[in-house]
Amino acid sequence: MSASPNTAGEKTADHRRRRKADRRQDTERRAAPNTMRVPPWEEQRTQYLTRLLFCALGIAYFNLGGAAQTSAWVNLTVVNTVLLCYGAEILWFMRHAARRLDVRWRWHLTMWVDLLAASFAILADPAVISPGFLAYLMVILGNGMRYGLRLFAEAVVGSLMCASLVIGLRLFDYLDAISVSAAFFLLFFVIIVLYSYSLTANIEKGRRRLEAERDRDHLTGLLNRRALHERADHLLRDPATSRAPLVILFADLDRFKAVNDNHGHHVGDRVLAEIGRLIAGSVRDTDLVARYGGDEFLLILRDTNLAEVGVLAERLQQTLAEWSRRHDVDLSFSIGLGQYPDHGADLKTVIERVDQAMYRSKLARGGGGILQVGEAMPAGAAP
Repeated sequence: MSASPNTAGEKTADHRRRRKADRRQDTERRAAPNTMRVPPWEEQRTQYLTRLLFCALGIAYFNLGGAAQTSAWVNLTVVNTVLLCYGAEILWFMRHAARRLDVRWRWHLTMWVDLLAASFAILADPAVISPGFLAYLMVILGNGMRYGLRLFAEAVVGSLMCASLVIGLRLFDYLDAISVSAAFFLLFFVIIVLYSYSLTANIEKGRRRLEAERDRDHLTGLLNRRALHERADHLLRDPATSRAPLVILFADLDRFKAVNDNHGHHVGDRVLAEIGRLIAGSVRDTDLVARYGGDEFLLILRDTNLAEVGVLAERLQQTLAEWSRRHDVDLSFSIGLGQYPDHGADLKTVIERVDQAMYRSKLARGGGGILQVGEAMPAGAAP
């Protein structure tokens, strides 16, 4: 943990600048309305399999039923070629999704390919009221329900643009075939889209509220233990992040029991809430921060290393010391540090070893120490 003053100062300044920039970028991203959620692999796989089903139905629609027909725009060979290429595109993106779940450009691109494929099918269909129009609705609902309102709105705008283009290209066909049933079909389509948007908005709000109530510690606003393990497991399962090291910081408040004994639990609760705020303000929004127990806090940090987190640990101790002086309480942090997978084959093992390192640090110094997993206790410290 030791370093020359200049080196430590440079590391601290660089660490603070990087974390401030990361925090600003993440805050801007969260402030954007209707942030997209990341569906698990099972949901994304279902969506790709549904696309394959519609592709197969499209090929059957144009090729079965006696004399296969198409509109004057294309012939059957072109239709089959385009639909087969669409199926190949689905398989490629499905394979890509199996390796990396959270790829926003893939979600957008696949949605627009869906819209173009549906538009092509409508142009190729000799029937004026084509089943392809229902594909627009499936694209809107499929993306909105899985990825949130932002992609829902994009799908609505894209569907209207594509439908307007198709209607414009086949305007004379539609003028010849205009009827009351066709007008009501379009009216019902618009009503269903608007109603679906309203339902999706309410579902999204309810989901976020339930997630907040389920995942957050009511006192500090930090993650609770169960939510921390869930999100950490997601990082380990995601192919994009599973191989990246994770640094674990376990912090325990020293002498917190005296605050409860001397001032009451209501004051102790306010102290915990304030310390939770101090910790959350010292890290990036991409870091996982949880109240792990009564006066224990656990941090899981990505894209960093033990040396940088050591600087963070020292800064947390300094921040708490300054806060304690201002509020006339005697508190400090005992901190243990470790890294996955260097200090354990699974995250549970690493957390246990980091907890042991924190406890050894508390015994060695009587509080206020920092100890890495496998690091020897300072000379002269209590065993």
